[in-house]
Amino acid sequence: MGRFVAEHPSPWGWNPTQYCGLPAMNTYLPALIYMAAALDRLFPTDAEYTWRLLTAVFTCLGPSTMYLFVRYFTRSRGWALATALVAVFFSPLYGLIRTIDKDRGLVQLPWRIQVFAKYGEGPHNAGLTLLPVALIAAWVAATGRRYWHILVCALLLAFITLTNWVAALALAWCCLCLLLAGVGAPEFRAWRMLAAAGLAWLLAAFWLTPGIVRTIVFNWPSDAFAYKMKDQQLLLIAALPAGLLLLRLLFLRLKEYRYPCFLALALFGFAWMVLNFYWRGQDVIPESRRYALEFEMFLILLCMELLRLVMTRGNRGHQACTLVLLAALAVAGAGQFWLTVTKDYEKWLPAARERTIEHRLAQWLDQRDPKGRVFASGGLRFRVNSWFDVPQVGGTFETGLRNRTPLHMAYQIRTGIGSEAGRDGADAVLQLKSMGVEYVVIHGPQSDEYYRDVLNAAKFDGLLEKVHSDGDNHLYRVPFHSYAHLVRPSELPIHHHPYWLPPYAAAIDGLDRPRLASNWNGPNELRIDGPVPEGMSVVLLVNHDPGWRAEQDGHPVSIEATELGVILVRARTSAQSSITLRYEGTLEPRVMAAVSGLAWVVAIAALFRRRRAA
Repeated sequence: MGRFVAEHPSPWGWNPTQYCGLPAMNTYLPALIYMAAALDRLFPTDAEYTWRLLTAVFTCLGPSTMYLFVRYFTRSRGWALATALVAVFFSPLYGLIRTIDKDRGLVQLPWRIQVFAKYGEGPHNAGLTLLPVALIAAWVAATGRRYWHILVCALLLAFITLTNWVAALALAWCCLCLLLAGVGAPEFRAWRMLAAAGLAWLLAAFWLTPGIVRTIVFNWPSDAFAYKMKDQQLLLIAALPAGLLLLRLLFLRLKEYRYPCFLALALFGFAWMVLNFYWRGQDVIPESRRYALEFEMFLILLCMELLRLVMTRGNRGHQACTLVLLAALAVAGAGQFWLTVTKDYEKWLPAARERTIEHRLAQWLDQRDPKGRVFASGGLRFRVNSWFDVPQVGGTFETGLRNRTPLHMAYQIRTGIGSEAGRDGADAVLQLKSMGVEYVVIHGPQSDEYYRDVLNAAKFDGLLEKVHSDGDNHLYRVPFHSYAHLVRPSELPIHHHPYWLPPYAAAIDGLDRPRLASNWNGPNELRIDGPVPEGMSVVLLVNHDPGWRAEQDGHPVSIEATELGVILVRARTSAQSSITLRYEGTLEPRVMAAVSGLAWVVAIAALFRRRRAA
């Protein structure tokens, strides 16, 4: 994504490299992507290295911001340092959750670094690192009197929200807990924190448009392992506010303990989601498991705060018991600490990409300069665009998709679900043709690729031409000549089921009709040349979006979406014509950008005006 943004920074453009094309704004949230792209432009190097360096820095700074957080609320350097050191060397999740303990493998790493290295949780870790700083800013905004307190808080809230959706929801929960903990505190003004949140949305509205938010919200459950809102989920969600209020009531008479009150409230929510998932197999909200990072952070913060309170305010008996407990915890965590500091660091280094099967296959594809798309299975679909601008059916952020047909078809191709016995490969070929695929990458059972997700690795043998093999990794070529094809109304698919596809795929083969040529002129413009016989329309195997405009020989022509979500051009009959499609985006993002721009101007002008007044 950073590579693409560095070359095409406009957020209102089209990204043709993933999921059969999508608006650039729907590719991912912009904060880290544009930071990586800017770094890549300022200091030209390898985009993959730039991204890893940027996200690794954020990840490793996590304990440092925890230090600042504890230091601010306790005024104790010693306990702040102790908390940070615990976060550096000790992950209590390994002792609490067996599934997580089994997942750490041979490399003993704190869980936040493990998920960063193994699962690519860079943006989430960046949001997690900034979370303590944002909470300090939120408290300062609510208890302070200066306008700039609100502005700084708003900037941090906006940045985290524009970094990662999971971190944004964690931030929202923490702000709610901070509001509850602050009720009744001297100088605490809830409206100031709410004003900061409102200003944050205005500052981020250029990207967080109603359309983007709506797409994310409705896609999120489907992408979270088919999350279903059942009666049990409703009860689990209802328990969150109930538990929150009960905990707050317990702290009513302990007004001087607002900091531990906040930690307990925040921890309750994350513990409820994470432990219900890992201990009971129940998703409270979509992707509950991912909040294990926040659960661990607040568990460490609360435990260290309780120890601090006992050691500084308790009697000698309590302090002695606490020292025994600390000694027991030190013994329990000694194994993690020892494995971390004595591990052979050479084994932690990532392998050179040239040695990986993913890079070798991606390089082979790039050298062939495919005119159609690639159907990449396994981990290759997550990495191929890190190195090369190869258009593909897959990608890395499904939650931003408006047309999910490529996603559904890819799942059917990988699993064979939906096909009758013996038709798995034949149906898959029809679906590949309908998505404009030219090359298919299959990892066999003996492949070096860890993620082998095609259940029947031999399904294309005898059906497609095998053009390359590297070990038990095979590339097949699908007959392809263009993204644009002539179709009759009766040939258009009327259902997503593959058995409706044979006449459509035959039309795409185009053996009984003239052929059209299609050529991209940058990511936002595509030209189609050729005849348009009477009674035929032009189907373009690119995802439809309201931002597309089409002209035929200089005159506008109408376009619409087919049942499969690609573009249908209602072209006029012509012996030879040229059709140009341009992606100009829609009005909503530009309106919201104007609103956001105005908010930025007013917010900064108010800052300087107040400074002059002071």
